[in-house]
Amino acid sequence: MWRCGTVHTCWPTPKWSRSPGTRLNWSLEVLELCKKYHQQTVVAIDLAGDETIEGSSLFPGHKAAYEGAMKSGIHRTVHAGEVGSAEVVREAVDILKTERLGHGYHTLEDEALYHRLRQENMHFEVCPWSSYLTGAWKPETEHPVIRFKNDQANYSLNSDDSLIFKSTLDTDYQMTKRDMGFTEEEFKRLNINAAKSSFLPEDEKRKLLNQLYSAYELLLPEATTGMLHSGPWVVTLPWLLFGFLRDF
Repeated sequence: MWRCGTVHTCWPTPKWSRSPGTRLNWSLEVLELCKKYHQQTVVAIDLAGDETIEGSSLFPGHKAAYEGAMKSGIHRTVHAGEVGSAEVVREAVDILKTERLGHGYHTLEDEALYHRLRQENMHFEVCPWSSYLTGAWKPETEHPVIRFKNDQANYSLNSDDSLIFKSTLDTDYQMTKRDMGFTEEEFKRLNINAAKSSFLPEDEKRKLLNQLYSAYELLLPEATTGMLHSGPWVVTLPWLLFGFLRDF
């Protein structure tokens, strides 16, 4: 089955936040779309928009939508810490119960939070080229992905909005290899982490991991060897051998 990815709802703009009973209902409508197509093409719900509005995660529409998603078994990711503070990340994790973080760069402002999320194996969806174009990362500073790499954190490289930024995942690969010292071994590691953190059903995830370990000529971890080899072989999204897009 082809899975199209996440369905997005939005943070409110400052204008909308003055009337929280109107536009924020979109989040609940998005949840209903997720429920409707959950067994067909949709794998998760996502929240994106203006992170600078204080307490955005506390808006009733967002909270209710994410609570409903959790109860319905719908996976959850949130854009947090791209330009917003580490507190936005904390809200996404503790209030919205996100399973992955879109960007998450400003998590590094709070060492205790960052340490906790690493211990919890939180996945960071990192988009280096996008962060350069949007100004979320200043080129005169070290990109957060270097810290993630050095700490062996659970993260992936992603193309973000390919049509808007006129780029592909290869753009991010070339950028991190050329300017940040990324190696082929690190690309393999982060792609395996991406597959492990994907929102695919468990049987498809096992087959994808099997495919990755085989393509990379790596030994399967002993604890999961039998599990990853069980079941019939299927070809699952072969382009994921070379990278991971956040919509899965």
